[in-house]
Amino acid sequence: MDFRIDWSESAKNDLKNVVSYIAEEDPVAALNFGEGIVASVEQLELFPRSGRVVPEKGDDHLREIPYSPYRIVYEIDDAKRMVSIVRVWHTSRGKLELG
Repeated sequence: MDFRIDWSESAKNDLKNVVSYIAEEDPVAALNFGEGIVASVEQLELFPRSGRVVPEKGDDHLREIPYSPYRIVYEIDDAKRMVSIVRVWHTSRGKLELG
């Protein structure tokens, strides 16, 4: 059985802001970038542990997929078979803020 994907409000807002910002200069690039992030997330349905553990947290259930220059941060709930996308965090923003 596949894992279900859930996007937190913070992650939805992060993605929306990223795509909107890129679209100011290049709408096609913005669409491609957003679709790339979504495609990276969708593979977590089958391979939820394919991302690396978030280094500054050290929790096996909190992982990330690098999508340069962003980090797609997610949490795994094995009991519910769910992956929750927590943030889409630009690496230049420094320390990861959750929630």
